[in-house]
Amino acid sequence: MRRTLAMIALALAVVAGAAGAQTPPRSWQDLSPEDQQRAWDNYRQYRQLPSNKQRALERRYQQFQSMPPQQQQMLRRNYEAYRGLNPSQRHQFSEQYRRWKSTR
Repeated sequence: MRRTLAMIALALAVVAGAAGAQTPPRSWQDLSPEDQQRAWDNYRQYRQLPSNKQRALERRYQQFQSMPPQQQQMLRRNYEAYRGLNPSQRHQFSEQYRRWKSTR
C-alpha cells in the first residue's frame, strides 16, 4: 500500500513537473530551496525504481505532453488540490481510488 501511494505521488509529481513544459524552463538557481530539494528527492526516487517502472513513468509523461493544454491544466489543478489535502484526506482519497480501480 505504501509503495503504491509512493508511486502515485511520484507520478503526480512528474505530471506536475510537466506543468512547466509550456513555459520556458526555469534555471536551477531560479528554484526555491524547497523546490530544489523536491526535485532531487523525486530524481532519487525515480532512479531507485526498477527499469520497467521508469519506462512506464516515462510513457505516462509522454502521454501527458501529448494532451491538449486544457486537459493538462485540468490535471494540474487536480494535482494541486491533492497536494492541499491533509494526510487523513489523502488516505481517504487513496482508499476511494483503490476501490474505484478494483472495479474497473
